[in-house]
Amino acid sequence: MGPFLDPPFKNLRCSPLGVIPKQEKGTFRLIHDLSFPLGDSINAGIDESFTLVSYDSIDNVVQLVKKMGRGALMAKADIENAYRLLPIHPNDYELLGFTVQIGGSTYYFADMCLPMGLSMSCQTFERFSSALQWVMEFHYNAHLSHMIDDFFFIGPKNTNKCSESLQTFLDIASHLAVPIKSSKTVLPTNKITIYGIEVDSQDMIFRLPEDKVVKIRQALQDSLTRNKISFKQLQSLLGLLNFATLVVVPGRVFLRRLYDLTIGVKKNYYMIRLTNAAKADLKVWYRFMQSFNGRCMFSNDAWVGSDHIKLFSDAAQSKGYAAVLGSQWFYGSWPSGMESLNISVLELFPIVLTIEHWGHLLKNHKVLLLTDNEAIVFVINKSSSKCPLLMSLLRRLVAIAIKFNILIRAKHISGKSNLVADCLSRFQFQLARAWAPWLDAIPQQLDPTYLKI
Repeated sequence: MGPFLDPPFKNLRCSPLGVIPKQEKGTFRLIHDLSFPLGDSINAGIDESFTLVSYDSIDNVVQLVKKMGRGALMAKADIENAYRLLPIHPNDYELLGFTVQIGGSTYYFADMCLPMGLSMSCQTFERFSSALQWVMEFHYNAHLSHMIDDFFFIGPKNTNKCSESLQTFLDIASHLAVPIKSSKTVLPTNKITIYGIEVDSQDMIFRLPEDKVVKIRQALQDSLTRNKISFKQLQSLLGLLNFATLVVVPGRVFLRRLYDLTIGVKKNYYMIRLTNAAKADLKVWYRFMQSFNGRCMFSNDAWVGSDHIKLFSDAAQSKGYAAVLGSQWFYGSWPSGMESLNISVLELFPIVLTIEHWGHLLKNHKVLLLTDNEAIVFVINKSSSKCPLLMSLLRRLVAIAIKFNILIRAKHISGKSNLVADCLSRFQFQLARAWAPWLDAIPQQLDPTYLKI
């Protein structure tokens, strides 16, 4: 409401306005900065429980595509001016004031609709969106997902289910006077961009947009040339990498140390030193992104235990290492000087060799590695270690997991369950064949570059 030459309310609280550019060229989003001033703002008085929100993600979309099957039809609709649809209670008008200078005079306004910049706006509108989804699911048996104002619909191929769901949603929106941005409505198709990710139900893949891939490469290259980076630049880089992990899921575990650098930093202009560990993590990302075309197959849902696919590895400090995958196997003596290293390093080494050598056979799988070393289970599942050698091996493991879209976890087993690999690592070949007569007659030869640590 407004303009007013005098404050329309006795206790009117005025907060500054700002604009940020949208993705659409030449368009801007108005922000009511209700977090200003720090510590004494409108947002500072809102309990955190009213600001927490959980969104659907591309993972929900992928699960729906898998459920509907190859060639599923997909559509989407976008609510226009989302937050502005919801009115503010008149008792709260006085909290949402702002001023505008016109011709030397100050004019007062008060917002009457949900503003962008209010900490509870996301949760409030998400409740409204979730209500729309509930109506669609429970009254019309529709299959859909949504993120704030973006709605995704799906149905099996060769049916009208998707188009009927889309039309029902549009009819409900019209009945409730909810405006739809028609330019963003997508009719049933096999390929669609939703939540910023391209999804292809015919090939069962999803991909990062090409412009995002280029932007991520440039950001990584720029960061690796610096010893220090501003908090704002690091946040931007983390935002890009976090977006990439919507498709490159194994990469999620390699953002933790980068996020740790931001702890306690509050000002955008603060400079943050990129530690050697952080740069090493960024190099893993950079090498991968240089050859990544943005495409990734959907992962299998079930975790495959290494016992199920007969995947085992072992290290014998006095002899060497070995690994088995089905009938295939390899073994070797420790490279010079390596036998004196910590047993955890020795145990992780053949695991890394296993994924590097057979990673192409495990592509798009979720693999549960079984090992008799509890320390290695902890290191793999945490994807972190204070030991530089373990971290070096972990980076190799994650790099190959990212390349072949393999999710890896580890679980402890007793040594008795790892007899075949145990025998091979001790070069007890006859005993190994007695336990596993299906083993190939000749072991696999490893790429010599794998044997460097």
